[in-house]
Amino acid sequence: MKRTLLASMLFVFLMETAAESRELTYVDLVDRMIDIERLAVLPQPGERCEQWSSYDRRSRYDPELDNYINWAANDDGTGFIRKEGDLYVLAEIDGPGCVRRMWSARATEGHVKTYFDGAAEPTVDLPFGGYFNGENPPFTYPALVHEVSHGLNGYVPIPFQKLYKIVAEEGWGRHFHFTHEKFPEGTVVPSFTGELSADEGAALRAVDGFLSNRLGTDPAGSRPGEITQRTSVAVPAGETAVVAEIAGARAISALRVRLDREALENPADALRQIVLRIT
Repeated sequence: MKRTLLASMLFVFLMETAAESRELTYVDLVDRMIDIERLAVLPQPGERCEQWSSYDRRSRYDPELDNYINWAANDDGTGFIRKEGDLYVLAEIDGPGCVRRMWSARATEGHVKTYFDGAAEPTVDLPFGGYFNGENPPFTYPALVHEVSHGLNGYVPIPFQKLYKIVAEEGWGRHFHFTHEKFPEGTVVPSFTGELSADEGAALRAVDGFLSNRLGTDPAGSRPGEITQRTSVAVPAGETAVVAEIAGARAISALRVRLDREALENPADALRQIVLRIT
């Protein structure tokens, strides 16, 4: 391999750890969608990510026998919890929590209804496809509601305090995921109403705009005390070079590396062979 040139740019800043709030507004939940600093924060006790899906319910684990039953059953896409009259219960989730992702491979015209906190009437009652077609507010933001690889995706946050129940009419389609964030006991969140305030709508538009137009940039923007360090190094094949040595209590908020492709015989192989080590 010929000599490889690496240009790296590090944004470094001092950061204090903020105390986790026990009360989260809808704007807080929206802002978390692009808060990359939270990736460095360990979950609190009781905080979980869970998913309800349409897997084939014949496939199950028997704890008494310590054995998997019908593990090869593969009629995925039709599973549900139970029937209540003519309705199929797709998910029933205790709060406090927030649905972060809805997905289906084939959402059709049968209605899917969402109930919050034991209410007798559904808060949202739409054809299943209506959650994904971009026509029904607030499920209208193209970076949050879209089709990718034949999958229908919805990322509009749907919080709930006590209970989130999803039921479907005959003809709802096939395949579903409801992925939700479970908060620690005692956390207070607003249960979804389907209608957003001006501030809540502005928060969703801001996230939608960032995901549509600003990917690759820091969502937090410029930070107080931020330092940018740029270094160019030449790394001969089989050898190492120091890119940066940073002292003090700091955190790296961005790292960019650019290769001198003209100096490489095979750039794709170089990306597999170059190792970046941080200690």
